[in-house]
Amino acid sequence: MGNLKETARDRALERQRAKLADPAWRAEQYEKKRQSALRSQTRLKAKQATPEYKATQREKQLACIERSRKKNAEKPRKSTRGLKGRTPTADEKKIMDALGKLPCIACWVHGEIQPVISLHHIDGRTAPDAHKRQLPLCCWHHQIAAPTEIRKAYPWLVPVHADGKIGGRAEFEKMNDTEENLLKQAYGLISDTKSKHFIDLMN
Repeated sequence: MGNLKETARDRALERQRAKLADPAWRAEQYEKKRQSALRSQTRLKAKQATPEYKATQREKQLACIERSRKKNAEKPRKSTRGLKGRTPTADEKKIMDALGKLPCIACWVHGEIQPVISLHHIDGRTAPDAHKRQLPLCCWHHQIAAPTEIRKAYPWLVPVHADGKIGGRAEFEKMNDTEENLLKQAYGLISDTKSKHFIDLMN
């Protein structure tokens, strides 16, 4: 009886190997998966176009920003000196205001628009022009990991500040672009002449 089972299993494995070795069968399977992915993508885009979906996503973003604020408020503060950095100059404030009016630049490069953002310092808060070198990022690109179902739909939605095992600068730049390139794109969206002058200095 045992030999019969082994023989049947061997025959099944042989048939499977033959299928895998057949280019036509592999092409057929690939096409099936491609069509399935296209159908899923079409359904997802149709869902995203509805006002209800957009409103829900906005509510989720606002909620995650609120969670982030509460989380930071609950952290014990030994010293706020390093966190605050220096006070922005008038020129920096003007550019910060312009950057703060942009949508999330990391979402932007993927063709998505997320208007609710916070500013992320690239080079700390004390260096010269540090406050000019900030990226407008949604909370899920900044410091909060998006829910699993959203990350499955948007694998590039990872925070630049790691949230547990998710995200971090290396993964963020791999999935989106370098912080320097994103900053240049952000400045490209600003019409302020001083901001344009500053991006010229960066090149």
